[in-house]
This record gives sequence, structure tokens and C-alpha cells, in this order.
Amino acid sequence: MNNQEPKVDKATVLIRMIACTVILALGLVGFKVLKGRKKPPSLAVQTERALKVEAQSVHFVDVPVLLEAHGQLRSIRMVEIAAEVAGSVVEVHPRLQTGEVIAVGELLFAIDDRDYRSEYESNTTRLEILQRDKTLTVKELARVRTLFEKSNVGTRAGVEKAEQAANSSADRLAQVKQAMTRAQINLERCRVFAPFTARITSKKIEKGQYVAPGKIVLGLADDSVLELEVPLDSGDAFQWLQFTENGSAIEAWFAGLKQVQCTVSWTEDATNSAIATLDRVSIFDDKTRTVKVVLRIDAKQFSGKNRTMPLVSGMFCKALIPGGSMTQVVELPRWAVSFKNTVYVIRQGRLATVPVAVARVQDNKSYISKGLTEGDLVVTTRLVDPLERSLVQVVTGDGHE
Repeated sequence: MNNQEPKVDKATVLIRMIACTVILALGLVGFKVLKGRKKPPSLAVQTERALKVEAQSVHFVDVPVLLEAHGQLRSIRMVEIAAEVAGSVVEVHPRLQTGEVIAVGELLFAIDDRDYRSEYESNTTRLEILQRDKTLTVKELARVRTLFEKSNVGTRAGVEKAEQAANSSADRLAQVKQAMTRAQINLERCRVFAPFTARITSKKIEKGQYVAPGKIVLGLADDSVLELEVPLDSGDAFQWLQFTENGSAIEAWFAGLKQVQCTVSWTEDATNSAIATLDRVSIFDDKTRTVKVVLRIDAKQFSGKNRTMPLVSGMFCKALIPGGSMTQVVELPRWAVSFKNTVYVIRQGRLATVPVAVARVQDNKSYISKGLTEGDLVVTTRLVDPLERSLVQVVTGDGHE
């Protein structure tokens, strides 16, 4: 029994090896059959996708320059009225309130003038007496001098005494005239009238109040002409402001600024606008390196118009000042020019980066003076870091963001 067991084990092993060999053979045959049925993949054709962009042809034109600046409107005259004589206020204008407009020549307020009138009348009476005294002393001097010089009557001392009396009378008369003039001036100063059609900006006076000389009691503004002082970049002012050929006699200042018509509009409402005239260069600010110019607005243009809110003192406004003209420039949308002053042009259907010289940026437009030639096709769609020599396709419609 023990001798037969090894023979059984060897037969089992042999059968297993034959089975494995058959399985491997069948797998190999199946693999070859499947491999023979496999088809090679088709070759993919790679195509380049074109960037769809908007573009415009280059044309050189002349463009007028508009200088934009901002500033605050102010009245042409701001006056503070002070009492010139002491006394109690006996009368004030019935509409003497802040914001009211009082016509030129109307009484603003009056101060009790009884003391000054009494002084004036007293000096008037004294003047009449002294005038008679002067007449008498002059006649007496003439009589004494004639007697002494022609009839040898009297003495030289008598003549001098008469002359001294005449001079003394004349001096007293002159002093009374001066006092009377001062009293008359003080009388006139008791009544204060509007020096121009004025808007009341401040009020510190009431009827019955005692005022002293020099005390500010009223603030007045003349709104007939408004001024707008705006700063301009010194480079823009130098390059674009217009000046007349004759200039000025003062060569050390901005000579002969051309008084062109400008447009001024309220920053809160662009439709609220007016026509202004460029008047003068007021100052060169050495801290900001700006040139400040002054525009004037005649308020008459607001009359007769049905507008509830004209331009008034204190409004912050935008000014558009006509300057010179840019000659032979290309107008492009501002976004078409990169911050490095380059543009994208289409050459042979592909994208190319071209450096340019920007003459000016105005009204969301960039004006190119150098770098482009007539007929170039410039991309006006905003592109972000496109690949150089990319294929492009020009499309219609709004292609920028």
C-alpha cells in the first residue's frame, strides 16, 4: 500500500501540467485571434482655432483737443459790510435774511443819526458866523494896511496884528468846515445801501442792536458773474492752451491767453450746464505742478429759462476747455491700447504686437500719433495676453467687454 501512493501523486502532477499547458495554448491562440481583428486608430487632423475679434482700419484725422478739469464755482465778488459809525440800528431791510437777493441801491440798514445830524447842524451855524468874522477881519486888515502904506497912519505892528486876526479867523473857519465835512460823512454812513445786486451770505444785525465801528454785520455776494478756477496739468497747459499772437507786455507771465468759449456742467447733473469764457491764468502751483485758469460765467444766460436750479456759487463743476488740435492722429477705443502703449494689428491673418506713441487720451479714446500706417487693421477687442502670431478672424458686432 505504501509503495503505490507515490505513483498516484506523480500521475496527478502530470495531469495538472498537461491541463495548464492546454489552457496557456488556448489563451495564446485566442490572443492572436483577437489581435488580428484589432484595427489601428485613424489619424486625427489638428486644426488651429482662430480668435474672433473686432478690428478697424487706420485712418489719420485732425482732432480738436478738449481739456477737462474740475473746480468749485464762486461769485465774482464777496463783500463783508461793517458798521462805519457807532449807534443803534433803527431800520433794516424787510428781506434782510441769508439767501435773499437785494437790488442795487436799496437800503440795507440804518443807524440812529441824531447825534451826527446835531453836530452837522451845529457846525453849519458856526460856519455862518465864522464866515462873517472872516469877512470883517479881511476888511479890517485891508483898511489898516491902506492907512499905513498910503497915509502913514498907524504902525507896522498894528498891520501885523490885523493880519494875525484875519489868519486866525480863516483857520477857525477851515476847522469848522472840516468838522462839518466829517459830520456829513458820518451822516451818510448811518444809511448803508446795497453796492450791487447782492445775495445775503451772512447776517449779524438786528433792529435795535447797538453796533460799533469796524464790526462785520453783513456778507454780500455778487452772482451776476460766476468764476470757476480749475487746475490743468502743466504739460497739457503748455501743449494745448491757445494764446494770441500779440501776447502781453508782461513777458514773465502767460501772455495773451485766448478767451475761448467753454462748457461748464454740474458734476451731479450733466444737463445742468452753461457757457463760460476762459478769462485768465491765475497761478502756477509749484506744489502740484499745475496751471490754474479762471473761467467766467455770465449769469444773464440763466434769465428767461424755466430752470429751478441754475449753476450757483459753491457747486462742484466740470469744465471742458477747447485747446489746440491734434494733427494726423488715429482714433482708437481706449481699451485697444495696452498700458505698455502697444496695440494688436492683423497682418496676414495673424496677430502682431506693435508699439505706438499716444498723443492724448480723451473721452475714452486714445489718439495715436506714431507707430501705425494708413490701412493697418487694428484689433479693437479687449484681449488679455494673447499668443503672438495667433490666427484671428474679424467679426462684426460688439467684440469688446
